[in-house]
Amino acid sequence: MACKKRLGGTGKVGLFDHLRAPKGKVWISFDKPTFVEGEGVVGKVNVQAQEYIQSLGVRVEARVFENYEEMVWVTLPNNQRIQERQRRQNVLFSRDVQVTGPNDFGAGPTQTFPFSVGIPPCRATRGGATVENSIKGVVQVKGRPDLTSQTQVAFVPPSSVPQPMQGYMPPGYPVPQGYGPPGYNPGYNPNPAYGVPMGPGYGQPMPGYGMPPQGQMPQQQVAQVRCKYCQSLMNQNSANCPNCGAHQ
Repeated sequence: MACKKRLGGTGKVGLFDHLRAPKGKVWISFDKPTFVEGEGVVGKVNVQAQEYIQSLGVRVEARVFENYEEMVWVTLPNNQRIQERQRRQNVLFSRDVQVTGPNDFGAGPTQTFPFSVGIPPCRATRGGATVENSIKGVVQVKGRPDLTSQTQVAFVPPSSVPQPMQGYMPPGYPVPQGYGPPGYNPGYNPNPAYGVPMGPGYGQPMPGYGMPPQGQMPQQQVAQVRCKYCQSLMNQNSANCPNCGAHQ
């Protein structure tokens, strides 16, 4: 009697294995927590397989969604029509970037693939709507469901980014060559003529130098004489002595 062939053993491919997701995970990690609007989003796609996975490639899907709610008419099982608020979503922006080509993954350490994708600033087109920026990592698997993971991206407007003060040099900032006094910076070079004797007349006051401004000429000196009575010095043209008051 012929032996029956055993099904479902190790290494056998089941009938519905093409519907089963591979054992593994994928996730997105960004190079920094927030990005400035208009700046490229830079990060890595991380793939960790727990079994052999034949991949057709790894890509990232950048999306900008507009989430909102609206009132719609619905029909109940008893044919009664009512209005209810339902959530809706529009796609404002879509871009896919291929990160790597076909690749086979086996159980082992995590593999990382760097990526960069641009997401333009988008604004809601409806009142009360919110905008969601998203990056999805996708490992396309041959003949089986893809491995996917979606992560939101945080953006800030350019005006909220602190700007350095003009002329401010943070500690440890390299000083440009030629900046600072002698001895402060080895690259400082004084004026080539510094310390070299100058031509004749250098250092002499210019004509008119030290003269008071026009209209403020000094008063002429008046001759001094002694008082006839107290012998104190007084101006020659004074009628009375400023010391004793005697008439001269």
